[in-house]
Amino acid sequence: MLKKIAIALCLVAVSAGVMFNATAKNKPTLVSNMQAYLVKTNAQGKEYRQPAKQTEPGQVLEYNLTYTNQMKKPLSGLVVSGPIPANTMYVGQSAKTGVPADLLVSIDGGATFESEPVRRQERMANGQMKTVVVPADKYTNLRWKVKQPISSLGKQLYSYRVQVK
Repeated sequence: MLKKIAIALCLVAVSAGVMFNATAKNKPTLVSNMQAYLVKTNAQGKEYRQPAKQTEPGQVLEYNLTYTNQMKKPLSGLVVSGPIPANTMYVGQSAKTGVPADLLVSIDGGATFESEPVRRQERMANGQMKTVVVPADKYTNLRWKVKQPISSLGKQLYSYRVQVK
């Protein structure tokens, strides 16, 4: 029997990297939204997506994170964080955005972030140290340090994919 994984649990973690401010009218200045899509391929080999409700091992999900600036002035200093949920692994090179941003990754649950490729020193069987590249399936979190402000009443989109284990 294939184990099914609920999507809703990982959706609540998306806003962890964003600080929300409120105006005098209690309207947020920045609104975030995360959608999960199941990535499929049709009979002609063309990829398409459909909203994900449940997944099964081997399936690929695409997360879309949308940030909307509700102020009438640009908003800068945005840091966008996305989790790699339990029982999934990041699909290497799948992180995308249409704005200038530095992509950082974490392999320790979000405690630290660094640029790709992540490298570590590892002791070999013969006792010598060797530099190895940590594979993308070991990533636990993603983070974009955004270089461009969100324009007045503008939106920015970030996306990445994970595969269900």
